[in-house]
Amino acid sequence: MQSTYYEQIDETVYEAELNNGLKMFIIPKKDFQKTFVTYTTQFGSLDRKFKPHESDDYVTVPDGVAHFLEHKLFENEEEDLFTAFAEDNAQVNAFTSFDRTSYLFSATDHIESNIKRLLTMVETPYFTKDTVDKEKGIIAEEIKMYQEQPGYKLMFNTLKAMYDSHPIRTDIAGSVESIYEITKEDLYLCYETFYHPSNMVLFVVGDVDVEHIYNVVVDHEAQRDKINQPQIVRDPLIEQDNVNETAVSETMKLQSPRIMLGFKNKPLLDVPDELFVKKDLEMSLFFEMLFGEETDFYQSLLNDELIDETFGYQFLLEPTYSFSLITSATQYPDKLKALLLHELEEKQGKLTDEEAFNLLKKQFIGEFISGLNSPEYIANQYTKLYFEGVSLFDLLDIVESITLESVNETSKLCLNLSQVVDSRLEMK
Repeated sequence: MQSTYYEQIDETVYEAELNNGLKMFIIPKKDFQKTFVTYTTQFGSLDRKFKPHESDDYVTVPDGVAHFLEHKLFENEEEDLFTAFAEDNAQVNAFTSFDRTSYLFSATDHIESNIKRLLTMVETPYFTKDTVDKEKGIIAEEIKMYQEQPGYKLMFNTLKAMYDSHPIRTDIAGSVESIYEITKEDLYLCYETFYHPSNMVLFVVGDVDVEHIYNVVVDHEAQRDKINQPQIVRDPLIEQDNVNETAVSETMKLQSPRIMLGFKNKPLLDVPDELFVKKDLEMSLFFEMLFGEETDFYQSLLNDELIDETFGYQFLLEPTYSFSLITSATQYPDKLKALLLHELEEKQGKLTDEEAFNLLKKQFIGEFISGLNSPEYIANQYTKLYFEGVSLFDLLDIVESITLESVNETSKLCLNLSQVVDSRLEMK
């Protein structure tokens, strides 16, 4: 295995690429009680159109296949996997996002057997028409449950209004209609394409013997009949610049109306990986300087009872899409909207408070260093950034390179105030 030592934070990362293409990372954390392991495929809800291996033609699968696969891989005819992990003092889970699916466990001992179990679980799919049909009802109920959550519903209403054709507008789990279109053939096709080891990353962080864990995985993977595959060809996901609808509204049983402003930003094309991540961090700092809890603007909104504890904001920058969201429950949505838009227009590219900016940078660095005490944080963030072409442990250098001037420049580049969606949930 190749090792990289990061002197600034006293961490060593061991990495290797196996013969079948699987990427493996191990970070030893001496005296840590808990070990955290993730097994991740770069396959999420956005990947509904792609070229299977050895095919020149695109195929399109129903929305929700990635999430459906996540559910199905926990099925085992021989044992209850949740019980089996628990008996070896491990807690197992999984999640599907827009761009990846991750299977994970945390454990205090039996690390070797738990790793083997996780690998075997993910690597031995078994689907039949009956088991697939049974799962549809379970996932349909899950989708309905999410649709009853105001924040979740408001976000996807906003994204549907913002995007015309990009699959970011679609619930990660799909719709009740789309999951009933899923067949076992769809699942096997996606599995064979995206669950190939060359599209996957195994991450281990904890008090482990690096060489021993490496050999365990190498021996396990050597039993599989897999060879390295070329990169998967995915739909480029071209999207129009304008929002699909400027205003949307729906009624729900609520204690208070809710508003969300969604800004459709242009994705950055042909930008080096580290610069891409830097732009993302700069926009997060920009929004924190405008709307963070320590700002006078936030306090004035709170004092005037225009927002409550549901107030929040986020910025996302990804290769094929970018958007900003600001939301809150409020009795005065029109007034709140006007104030938010005015603050953005006044401050975009014009931040001047160096003291506040430097304090935010220090807070970020402090939170980052603190996060290195969490195996979960390291594993999840390292894997996410790996798919973006950057090491988690390079973040400190990237943050140090950010200036207030660069934040101002990036806010002008990456925030499009002319393409905004007004999305609301009204009380029934």
